[in-house]
Amino acid sequence: MEGELDIWTKVVVVVVAVVSLPFQHEAESRITAGTQEGGRSHKVIRNETYQLVLDTVFPREAPAANYSVVLRFRPSFHPESQIVIKRGSNETEVIEYTSLSGNIYSKLDEIIRDGTNEDATEMAKLIKVRRRLIQIPSSKVRQWYTDFLGSFGESLKRLRRESERFDKSGTINVAADGTFYDLWYTQGVSEMAFSFYDLEVNEHPVGMLRIVQWMNKVRGEVAILK
Repeated sequence: MEGELDIWTKVVVVVVAVVSLPFQHEAESRITAGTQEGGRSHKVIRNETYQLVLDTVFPREAPAANYSVVLRFRPSFHPESQIVIKRGSNETEVIEYTSLSGNIYSKLDEIIRDGTNEDATEMAKLIKVRRRLIQIPSSKVRQWYTDFLGSFGESLKRLRRESERFDKSGTINVAADGTFYDLWYTQGVSEMAFSFYDLEVNEHPVGMLRIVQWMNKVRGEVAILK
């Protein structure tokens, strides 16, 4: 297990670098400092503020004794959501967060257009979120964990092919109006963070990268549990 984690630690920079290549900054794809509408410019929400609001309404919870995995979904149009999977020594906890205010980015953008000050703390109070503690067998969580580790290897192969294609052609395929898939993995004092851009949630197929397909599979299975 330690050997596997060492491998992931070494490739995290590669994964983020390749996935982020088309954007340089998330602002270039969906969030800008201003936009034009009908010949007039208006202010839009800054990415930093948006992220602070998400971190407030979607807490990543305290670390678990064994490991924890946090999956955050930031679609272009659908409501944002987050799943926290915590594995302790004798217990497992799965928590689902879902925006009840629709797409949070769009909501914050509307608030900014109305002239409200860009204060993440105050804005977060305007967002309604449903929090569900999911009862789930430990065996299911162990299967998720096994699939999670396996999906990384397959995703790295695809990212490597995309990188080689870019070296040859100078182009790369990017999904229009897709979803940002954020993932945090914590074990002990070690933490890794990833951000992938792929197809919009609720579309078919459920993602181009295996890790995104896995995230959407977990999301779908959690949604039907009570």
